[in-house]
Amino acid sequence: MPIFSFPARPLRRGPLPACALAVLIGLAPCAAWPQEFPDRPITLIVPFSAGGPTDVTARLFAQAMAREAGKPVIVENRPGAGGATGGGIAARARPDGYTLLWAGTSTLTVAPALYASLPYDAHTSFQPVGRAMTGPLALVVHGKLPARSVADLVALARAKPGTINFGSAGIGSIIHLTGEMFRQRAAIDITHIPYKGNAEVLTDLSAGRLQMAFMALGQVMPQLGKGDIRVLAVTSLDRVASLPGVPTVAESGYPGFESVEWFGLLAPAKTPVDVLQRLQRLYAAVASQRAVADAITALGYVAIRDTPEQFSRTIAQDADKWRQTVATAHVTPQ
Repeated sequence: MPIFSFPARPLRRGPLPACALAVLIGLAPCAAWPQEFPDRPITLIVPFSAGGPTDVTARLFAQAMAREAGKPVIVENRPGAGGATGGGIAARARPDGYTLLWAGTSTLTVAPALYASLPYDAHTSFQPVGRAMTGPLALVVHGKLPARSVADLVALARAKPGTINFGSAGIGSIIHLTGEMFRQRAAIDITHIPYKGNAEVLTDLSAGRLQMAFMALGQVMPQLGKGDIRVLAVTSLDRVASLPGVPTVAESGYPGFESVEWFGLLAPAKTPVDVLQRLQRLYAAVASQRAVADAITALGYVAIRDTPEQFSRTIAQDADKWRQTVATAHVTPQ
C-alpha cells in the first residue's frame, strides 16, 4: 500500500487536513511561529498534478510547515509544460511570502534546458529557501516484459526497434529527459509517450499498456511484489539501501549514467529580506525534525538541509547538465 494517501484531484480551496499526515509521520505539536509572519494561510504552488512525487513531497512538507507555523498551508496543483505553468504562476505571485513554490529538477533545470521561452527564469525569478530531499529514479518495466536486466531490455529494444514505449509525466520532466538520455546512451529506438501525470504512467505501466518508464522510487516501491512491474536498475551512481539487490544503470554497462531528482522550497524574487529570513527559519525547523526525515526516507528519498546558497549552486550545475542532454539527444517540445 502507498505510504501516504492523498486526494486524486488538485486542492485549490481550503487547508490541508489538519492532522491526517501529521499523525502518520508523528509530528508533535510545536510552539506558534512569530505572529508577524505568517498571520494568514500560505499557498504552496505545486507545478505537477496530484499523486506524483512533486505533489506527495509537497504535501508532506506543507503539513509539517503548517504545524510549525500555526497557520494552514494550502497546496495548489498547477500542472502543465513540464512544470513551467506552475513555475510561471509562482514567479508572478505577490512577493510577500504567502505564495511559495515547491519545485524540483524538472521545473528548475530540465524545463529551462528544453524550452526556449518560459514564463520564469529559474535563476532570477525565485529566491531559494532550501532544498529538502534528493533521490534517484528507478528504471521500471511491465512485469510480463521479457527483460530482467538492463542488458535484456536493450537487447529487446534492438531486436524490435520502435516497439517499446516509455512514459513520462510530460515533455520536459526529468522522467522524460532521463528516458531520452538512456535512449541516447543505449543507442536504441524507443518511443516517448507523455502523460498528464506520474499516476497515469504507473497505471498504464502496471496494466501493460506501457512497457517502461523511469519513475520515483517512492512511487513504485509500494507496487513491488504484485508482479505488475519490475525494477531493473536505479539511476544513482551507487545502489540504494532500500533496494540493495537492484543494480545501477551505471554498473549495468553505462558508466557515469546518473539522474537524480530533488525538491525544495522557493519564494518569488523581491520577497522582503525579513520575510525571507523567517521562511528560511521555518524551512530549517521543519527540515530538522526527525519525523519529517523518516517520512522522506520512507518515500525513497534522502533528507537534506541545503542552504539557499547551496540550492542555487545545485540549480546552476544541473541546468548545465540537462542543457547538454537536450542538445545531444536533439529533444524538442512537441
